[in-house]
Amino acid sequence: MKRVVLSVLLSAYLASPLYAAEDRYITDEFEVTMRSGTSTSNSIVRMLRSGQRVSVIEEDLATQYTLVETDDGKQGYVLSRFLMPIPAARQTLQELQQSYQQQQARIDSQNSEIDELNQALTQEQSDNQALKTTLRASEQELTEVRGAAQDTLNILEQNKHLQTVVEQLREEKAQLTEVNAELSDSTKLDWFIRGGAVSLIAFVIGILVTRIRWKKQDSWGSY
Repeated sequence: MKRVVLSVLLSAYLASPLYAAEDRYITDEFEVTMRSGTSTSNSIVRMLRSGQRVSVIEEDLATQYTLVETDDGKQGYVLSRFLMPIPAARQTLQELQQSYQQQQARIDSQNSEIDELNQALTQEQSDNQALKTTLRASEQELTEVRGAAQDTLNILEQNKHLQTVVEQLREEKAQLTEVNAELSDSTKLDWFIRGGAVSLIAFVIGILVTRIRWKKQDSWGSY
């Protein structure tokens, strides 16, 4: 009796559908037929490609078929042995390869950006060095201009001093000119006086000599 009951319960369990909200993946060995029912006599609804994801609606353990639904909403039955709980290795490999290619492209792009930044940094360093050189040249020119300006101020100060000296010399020259004029007039007067004195002396001498001659003649006439 117990065996009969267990057999009935097992048959009922195997015949009853199981519901599961999980995803399964088509095996990567070949394409799988999705049929309208749980036997090969049912029509083929669609061919499912290897690695395609489907959603499990219910699983029939008795017939070993599982009712699935594709991403676009199409439902049908697939042999349970053709479903895997994880993506196919081929699909995973393709996804990994695609991810690798994307990462590699991103790395190449970042390397390119790094190269551009390095070039920009090198250019900036070169420009900075050029600016430093220009700044040093400007500072040297500024020092020279300051020196020239100081020399100009010194020259202007010297010119001012020389102008003062020239003015003083002009005043002294004017004074000397006046003194020379006075001395010239005095010299002329002295020469005039001396000439008059000489003439007077000559006149007196002439008179004396004439008188002496007269006296001698008178004395000779008396003999």
